[in-house]
Amino acid sequence: MKLALITGTRPQIIKSAPLLNALQKAGAEVSFIHTGQHYDYELADQFVEEFQIKSPDYNLEIGSGSNTYQTYEIILKLAPILEEIGPDFAIVPGDTNSAFAAALVCFKMEIPVCHLESGLRSFDMVMQEEINRRLIDHASMALFAPTKEAVKNLEEEHVIGTIFQTGDTMYDVLKDLLPKFSTDEFFLEVTKDLELTLDDEFAVLTFHRRENVDYIEKLSSAIEGFKSLGKTILFPMHPRTKKQLDDHGLELGDNVIILKPLPYSSMMSLVSKASLLLTDSGGLQKEAYLLNTPCVTIRDNTEWVETLEAGANILSSVSSSDIVSKANMMWGKKLNNNPSVYGDGKASEKIVEILKSTKIVIKNNIMLE
Repeated sequence: MKLALITGTRPQIIKSAPLLNALQKAGAEVSFIHTGQHYDYELADQFVEEFQIKSPDYNLEIGSGSNTYQTYEIILKLAPILEEIGPDFAIVPGDTNSAFAAALVCFKMEIPVCHLESGLRSFDMVMQEEINRRLIDHASMALFAPTKEAVKNLEEEHVIGTIFQTGDTMYDVLKDLLPKFSTDEFFLEVTKDLELTLDDEFAVLTFHRRENVDYIEKLSSAIEGFKSLGKTILFPMHPRTKKQLDDHGLELGDNVIILKPLPYSSMMSLVSKASLLLTDSGGLQKEAYLLNTPCVTIRDNTEWVETLEAGANILSSVSSSDIVSKANMMWGKKLNNNPSVYGDGKASEKIVEILKSTKIVIKNNIMLE
């Protein structure tokens, strides 16, 4: 079995890592292609090292740029590589520009696409990610859905591919590394330069989404909210956010401690010990749920609806007063969430078995025109 695995960002590497290892263990021939959509070391390469996966066989070195630029460059550079490899399947994780461009190239080249983390919906068509994942799902022959809700979304849209509820590969990662990052000793090592103790209360913040940080009014309002909360906030800052703060001369409060992007285990250690996660990210909402850390998602919607239904997560606008109100509401909330909504931690093994079987129905693209 010959496969192409195509990633572009840090979260895509994380969710693909256990699958890549499981495929190689099963003897599959996997070409690992990274587009370089995240090009900083802290945003990509360190995860290759941490998860002990092989380095990419190909790096397209796309870098930053507009959605159109990234999509065009990936299409241009990826096609000849896939022509050379000739994979039986292409595995595309997530909903990034890299995922969309890869799926489009594969569809045109009649390479069956397998969509990892399929069926998620925020129902917000302003989001680039929402458009990307819908288009990928409708171009895929195998749809690996992490939850029952994702399966329901795909069935209601009458996708042409075969739907499999596999569980979530990011739960595979979290479960595997939990014995490492959940210890007090590891937390104290991560925070040794921050003068934090095990008794200190703090929040973890991630804030980088284009629709939040690229608009100065929204960014300024959110920053005011973080300041007004008045509690210690650890903020591993994304390069996009740092650039916007620097360009506009905006400053965070003394209660906000800026950190460089962290290795996965270090980040999960902070989240697991935090009294609250403040985020506009996608996957971190789910990881906070699995770690029983209360979450405030600074977005108008979320694709991880299970976290809302469980009362483990709540949505907030970028209004400073709304952020403070929702943060105080969720701060230190005691949770006992059910991890089985995201599977049993063996999603990667299930996907490998599916790929080895004859369960994926390949439809001729000509029939679809």
